[in-house]
Amino acid sequence: MSKFFLWTASLTLILGCAPATDPVSEQARRELRFEPAPETPALSIQEAIERSKDGGDMLVRAKVGSGKGDTFDAKNAEFLVSEIPEGEHSSNAGHDSDNCPFCRAREAKAPTVIVRLLDPKGTAYPRSAEKLLGLKKGQHILVRGRGTFDQENNFFSIEASGLSLVK
Repeated sequence: MSKFFLWTASLTLILGCAPATDPVSEQARRELRFEPAPETPALSIQEAIERSKDGGDMLVRAKVGSGKGDTFDAKNAEFLVSEIPEGEHSSNAGHDSDNCPFCRAREAKAPTVIVRLLDPKGTAYPRSAEKLLGLKKGQHILVRGRGTFDQENNFFSIEASGLSLVK
């Protein structure tokens, strides 16, 4: 009896400790991840806002996270992004745009930007984007999708059909 117990316990520990695969995350990775063509220029958020009036899909570069609240929605694949800092001081080694007074002032005036990760049917994935794709605050990404700007509320949203990490 004790050998059977030890064998069962060992097997349970071995199989139970293996990383569980989440079928929704696996599906999202297959459907959303893409490698953009090098000749396709990515738009800044400001350029995307201007282009959103024309409609159609666009490729936008952004930084995961914003100084305007929680980055990730816990229940849906929605998250906040911000403009990738540009300018002479932002390229300095060790520059921390989250704690830079110049970057923070620019961020305060910038529109709130939300990305919604959609499956091919146009439905948001029922997981946090952080868990779904392993996204982390501060990562630079390319988002492919349709953008809409609400000027009255200074709110820009991108219904994303693709996402790529910038290396």
